Amino acid sequence: MKQSKAFTLTELLVVVAVGAVLTTFLLAASNDAKQQLQAAACLNNMRQWGMGFMMYADDYNDYFPFDGNNVSPCDPQNVWAWYNVVPPYIGQKPLCQLYMAGTPPTPLTKGIWTCPSATLTNVAPTRLQPYFMYGMSSCWHQELNTQVGFRRNRMTSPTNTILFCEASEDNFGETNGKYLNLVPYSPSGGIAARHFAGANFVFGDGHAGWIAFTNFCRSGNAGCPFPGSNIEWDNSGPGGDWHPIVKYHWWLFKFANTSSQ
Repeated sequence: MKQSKAFTLTELLVVVAVGAVLTTFLLAASNDAKQQLQAAACLNNMRQWGMGFMMYADDYNDYFPFDGNNVSPCDPQNVWAWYNVVPPYIGQKPLCQLYMAGTPPTPLTKGIWTCPSATLTNVAPTRLQPYFMYGMSSCWHQELNTQVGFRRNRMTSPTNTILFCEASEDNFGETNGKYLNLVPYSPSGGIAARHFAGANFVFGDGHAGWIAFTNFCRSGNAGCPFPGSNIEWDNSGPGGDWHPIVKYHWWLFKFANTSSQ
């Protein structure tokens, strides 16, 4: 009767090493698949928000809503903020109602307000310290005017003008090209690059899509390459946000600003 040959120590070490490599590949593939699913769920949220913004503008003479002030969602200043007026168009409750009911959106809750890749799971938002995973571009906000934003028919390139963004888990319901970062949390109204070094956006024509950080960052943002590294976020001229080599715009048209439109 033949006896089975036992593994030598060398062979055993090789088997263990190969197993470790295969495990690493399998875990990486699993993690990548999870990130893809999270990014897809977030993009689906963005599509719904885009539809809501378009329906709102249809009802309000082509105006998009106010981007909101950095106070309580239930403050009288924010009656016309996007997070209170757009949700009913997509079958959701206004954000103020969620806070009043003690059910503010967090990364632990699923739904239209929540990016599955958000990481600040221990956050405990209050009406005075709200929490946002998404935000509207403040380049649509006319300073000192809390009633309306700007008309969408003033855009010169709706398909690549940013309207709605991912926010970096802070208390700002608005953001813009000034505040961009790659960290999961910022108290300064930043954009989160949560999905494969990029973020999901809604554009001026209502469609949603992913943009790499390198295509929406601006001067002063760590790791921002050319051309964004040479462009100040608040320069809406042809040498800034409307430079011919810029792919995606924060501003509606050349020389736009938030004080005189």
